[in-house]
Amino acid sequence: MSLRIPALTVLTTLLAGAGLAIAWLHFQPLEIPRLARVDIGSLVARQQQALVQRIQPGMTPDEQARLFEEAKTFGVQLDAALDQVAQECRCALINSAALIKTSPAVAVPDLTARVAEIVRPLSNPTAK
Repeated sequence: MSLRIPALTVLTTLLAGAGLAIAWLHFQPLEIPRLARVDIGSLVARQQQALVQRIQPGMTPDEQARLFEEAKTFGVQLDAALDQVAQECRCALINSAALIKTSPAVAVPDLTARVAEIVRPLSNPTAK
């Protein structure tokens, strides 16, 4: 009988601890980082192609300066778009080129189209 009371005390303590751990995990779940991917290479290549198509022989220095300014501001606009998308999805964005392999069951969503949607209106200031 002398061992029965300590054994019940240990068992009760373990059950209470397990119950508290389960309750804690239920109300404070573990944070699993959410990831999404963006194909930065395709966005930059598309912008470069658009600028190359606008380059013409005999351009005035002002026209050349305007193209160079657009090329410089694209990086700032892309960074702002990435920040916005990361806030929208509440996730960490990674470059698609950094992914080696993904499982189809746990696919990393591709948000390249959303970033392009945000950058496109910003990068075309001459459109009316």
